[in-house]
Amino acid sequence: MNPNFCQILENEYSISAKVITGRNFRKINQSWLRAFFPNVKHNTGRWVYRGYRWHAYSFNHEVAVSGEEAFGIYQAKPIAPFYLFHELNDSLYTCTTEVWPDLRTLNDDIYLFPHQLEWMFVITHEMSIDLGPYFAHAVTEYGT
Repeated sequence: MNPNFCQILENEYSISAKVITGRNFRKINQSWLRAFFPNVKHNTGRWVYRGYRWHAYSFNHEVAVSGEEAFGIYQAKPIAPFYLFHELNDSLYTCTTEVWPDLRTLNDDIYLFPHQLEWMFVITHEMSIDLGPYFAHAVTEYGT
């Protein structure tokens, strides 16, 4: 985990962030995986496909909107407390903000989702080749 990541979020993006660890991390992570990646698990036997959670969308295991349309949907959502998962660091944060941040400039694998796990906005390190960003709703059953 990058110890300065919370400072970067606060100073550059006006996000108040607190690291989630231990049992809380495991509980939230498992709920998140079940909400957004059940088809990956069903189709491949694993929650993560080819090393990145977002590959669920780039390889069409899960349904998502991509590109500028995804960013627009995300920006239109009402502001609420959210979780941020940083894939490279395998770190989870609980966050608040007054305006949805544009974290695409981080050029990293970042997942933002409200505490209720209704939707998720995904930023990837491969956006320069049109892999992301992605916006997805929680999956209610396999195939949807």
